[in-house]
Amino acid sequence: MQSVRQRILQIIQERGRATVAELAEVLDMAPVSVRHHLDILQGDGLIRVDGVRRRPGAGRPQHVYTLTPQALDVFPKNYHHVLHHLLNELKDIWPESAVAELVQRVASRLATELTKEMDLPPESSWEDRLTAVVEALNEHGYMARWENHEAGWRICLANCPYAGLIEEHPEFCQLDLHLLRALLPSAPTVQAQETIREGALRCQLVIPVNASVRV
Repeated sequence: MQSVRQRILQIIQERGRATVAELAEVLDMAPVSVRHHLDILQGDGLIRVDGVRRRPGAGRPQHVYTLTPQALDVFPKNYHHVLHHLLNELKDIWPESAVAELVQRVASRLATELTKEMDLPPESSWEDRLTAVVEALNEHGYMARWENHEAGWRICLANCPYAGLIEEHPEFCQLDLHLLRALLPSAPTVQAQETIREGALRCQLVIPVNASVRV
């Protein structure tokens, strides 16, 4: 995103709402240039018109712009830093078995949410389910795909959504395995062949070809 549009979002975030004239003054830009950027931001679903404001004296009322909920994703987040410390505290307090159980329970919750998103009909084939699982994972940043392989069905994850955490918290690798086992309940096992955490370019998870897979 251009720095001008980032700055516009920051100004609106700080003020709560802003008009073209107010933005033009802060940015030291012509109003017509500000409107151009506002049109792009509105087209991207990051801002919306939230009423009008009348100027003192003569002149047409001005639109007042506010941020949409989607715009909050543009601003920096501190999730990883806080989650890192939270996990360390849990590990200090709880035994290893309790942490492992927590990871499995979180995976089950995630699987329930993703299953609702997938909305597969009962007559779906095994390949349809694999495709739906991959598409659901991609909605959450995994950059996933599946393929047939001599060892079985292979699911490749090109991106780790837990980057920055996975080195110190290998539990996230287990979380992904639990998640896939929950999303593919008819597959008796899902095995990690290689992982990004261990230096591979992508995580590769395999369902053995001799598995008795049921739809």
